[in-house]
Amino acid sequence: MSSTRKKNSFSFKRNNVKTFLFFLIFTSILWLLIQFSKNYTQEVEVDIRYTNLPEGKIFNEESDRILRMVLNGNGFRLMSHNWKKPTLYLNVEDAVSSSTDEYFFYVNKESAILKKKLDFEGKVLSIPKDTLRLKLDVNLEKKVPVHTQHKIQYTVGYGSDKGLVISPDSVLLSGPSKIVDTIQFVNTEDLSLESLNVDYSTKLSIATEQLPATVNVIPQKVKADILVSKFTEGNQNIPITVNNVPEGTEIKIFPKEIMVVYRVGLDAYNEISSRDFMVVADYAKASAESSFMTLELIKRPKSIHDVRLQEKQVQFVVLE
Repeated sequence: MSSTRKKNSFSFKRNNVKTFLFFLIFTSILWLLIQFSKNYTQEVEVDIRYTNLPEGKIFNEESDRILRMVLNGNGFRLMSHNWKKPTLYLNVEDAVSSSTDEYFFYVNKESAILKKKLDFEGKVLSIPKDTLRLKLDVNLEKKVPVHTQHKIQYTVGYGSDKGLVISPDSVLLSGPSKIVDTIQFVNTEDLSLESLNVDYSTKLSIATEQLPATVNVIPQKVKADILVSKFTEGNQNIPITVNNVPEGTEIKIFPKEIMVVYRVGLDAYNEISSRDFMVVADYAKASAESSFMTLELIKRPKSIHDVRLQEKQVQFVVLE
């Protein structure tokens, strides 16, 4: 008997809770409907988008991009404008006037076309700015080289003939001509490697954050490759050539040849010969008080690295 009373009491309380929740939700919905049915005045921002731009022209950031409006309507009509920013599309062909690369649009608050474009059935009370300006720039496309700041350290005994190779080595920029004309190159993200002893390949992003927002880059990533090989030391004895000796003057130099020391990949070691080098001494640069001329290495293979002359000067004697 006691158990039956408890069950009935619990069932009664549960029914009361359900009834209370039902009326709470119902009255809340009713209140919301009443509130949204009332008229409100509100300022909204409208995004401006321009269509049918002339060929070869692009949008200039100085153009009007936002239109502020004061609207009046019930909550239902204004609610969609609060949830999603409205967009007004303006056709360049509809401009009321134009000059060189500038177009003007008159925005009338009484215009039915304006309300239709915004899909708003209330009233447009005011528009603080009734004339919108579109400014255009000449679109310029230009190829510029790619630069990479890199620090590469090889394992002892290893190196690379070509070093870091970027592909493609240039990118296409497009944007306002006044801006693109000033850009001579673009950078990639930095690359730092240590103890490299195998071939390496990766993709590096162009540092677009260093460029104005109105400039587009194609492609935005480039390939970076390093072909690594074992390196060894090589040397060649190269005869010294003396330049700019005055006519009728005879000089002798000591020594007559100089050793060039370098590092080279094992695969290219046997391809290097003394014919690939040229060392000169310029008599015109010699000091009258000195008996030495400075040596210059003016020719060398591209595949060798860390090149040095065993001696930097050569002694000479002028024969009478």
